[in-house]
Amino acid sequence: MTAGLHHLGVRVAALDKAVAFYRELGAEPLAPEFALDAGAARLAMNARGAGPVRVLLLGFPDGSGIELFEFGDPVPPWCAELERTARLPHLGIRVTDVDAALARAEAAGGQRLWDEPKQWGPVRVVYLRDPDGTVLELLDGPLRAVADVVAR
Repeated sequence: MTAGLHHLGVRVAALDKAVAFYRELGAEPLAPEFALDAGAARLAMNARGAGPVRVLLLGFPDGSGIELFEFGDPVPPWCAELERTARLPHLGIRVTDVDAALARAEAAGGQRLWDEPKQWGPVRVVYLRDPDGTVLELLDGPLRAVADVVAR
């Protein structure tokens, strides 16, 4: 039986910068940063020939989290630049105030993908990119509320 979303792993260019960004969205480090050596990086991520990998787990207030991976040189080929217009996959983050969270995210280096947040039934929502290009969706309501709008 599944209990819920645990975490999403995300590649970042600069771990410290990414931590600062996600802290603006309410995430906090759960443990000290750790490093994967070449053998562990190969086993866990098929990162053959990659340099050392810095890793940090951040947790959100609801218990879910994000795991940040910063690859040292050489970077695996599959970590190449993402298509800048793509919006999938994305990470949905529930916030209490979409406009305030968006302002904090932009001040921390995020880039909005919509001109303004939109209303989706009872939920306010906006898409943006974090400084590494990962697409985020900020929402101020539960997934059930979004599903109820779609089911109408």
